[in-house]
Amino acid sequence: MKKKQLIRTSASIAALLMLAPSAFAQWQPDAGDADEGLHPRVQLGVEHDSNVLRVPSSAGPEADTAAILGVGLSFNKRYSLQRIRADIEATRYTYDKHSELSYNTLNYALAWDWSFTPRLHGVLSADRRQFRDVETDPVTATNVVGRRTERTELAEGIYELSGPWRLLAGAQHTSADSTQVRTWDGSPSIREAHVGAGYEFPSGTSLYLRYRHGNGEYRDPSFLPGATKFKDTETELSARWPVTGKTTVEASIGNLKREHDNAPGLDFSGTVGKATVNWQATAKTRLLAGYLRDISGTGLATGGRVTSDRFYLQPTWAATAKTSFNLRYDHVRRDWTGVPAGTPNAGRNESVESIGAGVDWQALRKVSISAYVRQERMTSSLSTGYHANVFGVMGKAIF
Repeated sequence: MKKKQLIRTSASIAALLMLAPSAFAQWQPDAGDADEGLHPRVQLGVEHDSNVLRVPSSAGPEADTAAILGVGLSFNKRYSLQRIRADIEATRYTYDKHSELSYNTLNYALAWDWSFTPRLHGVLSADRRQFRDVETDPVTATNVVGRRTERTELAEGIYELSGPWRLLAGAQHTSADSTQVRTWDGSPSIREAHVGAGYEFPSGTSLYLRYRHGNGEYRDPSFLPGATKFKDTETELSARWPVTGKTTVEASIGNLKREHDNAPGLDFSGTVGKATVNWQATAKTRLLAGYLRDISGTGLATGGRVTSDRFYLQPTWAATAKTSFNLRYDHVRRDWTGVPAGTPNAGRNESVESIGAGVDWQALRKVSISAYVRQERMTSSLSTGYHANVFGVMGKAIF
């Protein structure tokens, strides 16, 4: 029972990172080598983008090609009841025509699955994602290409009472930063503590109720200094249901309330939640699907909130032992509500849609080659949106 709970805790963190509504980030912890030990890797690739500046079609999109160089390191080791997991990757994107768009990223996923006794266990983790992002400036109504950084640090412990009952407590820090000012969420940094209780059924189904309270601050430089601090309160009910041996459903629903220390006009509350389905349809075919609903501040001191709804669908087919194909569809919609009339975000809404396909080929035991193509489209009530086609080839070697 203990081992299953540790896996669920870690997987929930990964799911949150994958479903973050800000952008379609490419990086995730490497899963290509599950062997224990230390495994360095290097990757080389090239990516062509038909609209690298993310301008509307009427503005004359410019194409560019980026060379990609990355180095990474993964570590996975169990020490008695403890397990250490780490994945770190640094990547350089160098553009041919628009050198000002070249950038570096540093991503990592670190975790210690700890266990002091068979009944007392938990996780310490730290995750960071950096990726190219597109922001719509509400003042100039133009699309601006930048880089976004999202971080999460978590410490959580679970105590197994006699029978199926569980108690949990923990602390967490989340933050989002962007190289562009006037981000859609105000670049928040939130520190919180949470407590909860859960029930584990013999079938593997689980139910957990959590209460979270924390303090936060908007760090966007365009935000008024007197209105940056706030308090968050959230109650969440989550469940995991192994429907069959091939299908698992995970879902949560909660209510988030945000109160601002010196600006009550910015307060808001609403429903948040997520759901994921993992279906191993056949021995070679797998389907992942998910939905996320979140709310945040508007990023400006004019009040209101941003409601984000995201849906994704990803089927994968392992055609042979060395070759697999995948499709991916993502759709994000953001709506600005409660914003005073006459301010930049009044009545604003926007949607970002991405559809792509890829193939992965295990050329050698430690060498793989991937190719992908993706189409992105953004529509907005504020700007004229954009359309872009992206395709690339990537080779990776694990040592």
